[in-house]
Amino acid sequence: MGLEFLARIRRSSILLGIPGAIAIATYAGVTAGVGLAAGIVWSLVNLKLLERLVVALTAPDRRSIVALKRAGLAMAGMTALFAAGGALLFLLPPLWLSVGFLAPFAVMVLKAASLLLLQSHAWKWMLARPWRAALVIVSLLVAAWWVIPSWLDLPAANPAATDSASHAVESHVASDSHPTSGGHGKSSGPAKFPNLITYLSVFFPDAPWVQFLHHWEIQVFALLFAAIICLIAWLATRKATMVPGRLQNVVEMLVSTLYDFIVGILGEKHGRRFVPFLGSLFLYIWVMNLAGLVPGMESPTSSLNTTFALGITVFLYSQWVGIRSLGVIGYFDHLMGSPRDPMSWGLVPLMLPIHILGELAKPISLSCRLFGNIFGEDMLLVAFASLGVTSIAFLNLPIGLPLQVPFMFLALLTSTIQALVFTVLSTIYLLLMLPHDEHHGEHAHEGQAHPAHAH
Repeated sequence: MGLEFLARIRRSSILLGIPGAIAIATYAGVTAGVGLAAGIVWSLVNLKLLERLVVALTAPDRRSIVALKRAGLAMAGMTALFAAGGALLFLLPPLWLSVGFLAPFAVMVLKAASLLLLQSHAWKWMLARPWRAALVIVSLLVAAWWVIPSWLDLPAANPAATDSASHAVESHVASDSHPTSGGHGKSSGPAKFPNLITYLSVFFPDAPWVQFLHHWEIQVFALLFAAIICLIAWLATRKATMVPGRLQNVVEMLVSTLYDFIVGILGEKHGRRFVPFLGSLFLYIWVMNLAGLVPGMESPTSSLNTTFALGITVFLYSQWVGIRSLGVIGYFDHLMGSPRDPMSWGLVPLMLPIHILGELAKPISLSCRLFGNIFGEDMLLVAFASLGVTSIAFLNLPIGLPLQVPFMFLALLTSTIQALVFTVLSTIYLLLMLPHDEHHGEHAHEGQAHPAHAH
């Protein structure tokens, strides 16, 4: 159990510390949440340095120069860490720093106690009958329901911190209420979950760089996710091998699936050259849709600015493909409805405006559909999260109910579907701009081949 036990302590502390810090930041103020997180990080780093010191002093080569250097570095790191801890005491709430510092030790005690419990006769007796285990669980739930709220007496959150956080959240009222504003002014409407830029605006309210990030918040997150996709693609392809690793295998499977899907719509001849554009479009929209489910992140597609930019991109690209594939004359012939007889030429004054309006409506329909669905998902999650928080008062609970969790799983599905719908419609718009004479010839040839088979 030695070093492996300490590694499990670190993993458990991190897994419990992340949601714990987010919850404390939500209910007790942002500074309290940051203090808890800083205390946990401080304690884990201290435990790691202590582990290195013990290993260096107890190793078989403990008298060697290398071991002495490791011990010296560990002690120097611990000294610097204690100095940093003293500075944090003046910057963050000491109470939550202490709680965070003690959290890994509490995890260590609980893990040790759980190991003893799992090997005890009482545990084996309880698991011998299912009704015994159920009775114990019900008893613990009843005790937690009635006893813990009466014991839990946390100090009230710092009013200044609460007001700052509330002001930051209010300033984070999404520009999607008036999506074309671009974030230049505040508007009334439902607020979203605070993100990393919102927290930065609480700590550095007057910093010009924070104001810049807050002003261009949607664009910052959109560029961030684009950079993440490029980084993953580079990591997966920089050392490509015949026997792929996990990352290369996942990326190749995703690219192969998108290739088969797009080529199945456009055909082998035209589909291959559009796979990079349409595949990148799907991945980019998919990642942006799912980003809103990650704490501290923001879905850029919940803003009409982003979705309309994507729609304009598809519109301009499809028009360029039409002009390049059909030629300028063939492009206008397509807009006129390809008239070939006097009747169709007489309908040109009617068909040309209809086709132009139809082309102009494509980016609007694409952007509004994607924006409405993703923005609606975010508001649904906010509404049920707020309802879960209000359950503290009328159910006498120590913490709120996570009512938004079931809808987060639903959002995983709908976000994927919306990215797929956007990509499919973009693929069809490109298909309509490609020449169709060859397809008609193929169908005619197939129609002539059937009688021969009949004979």
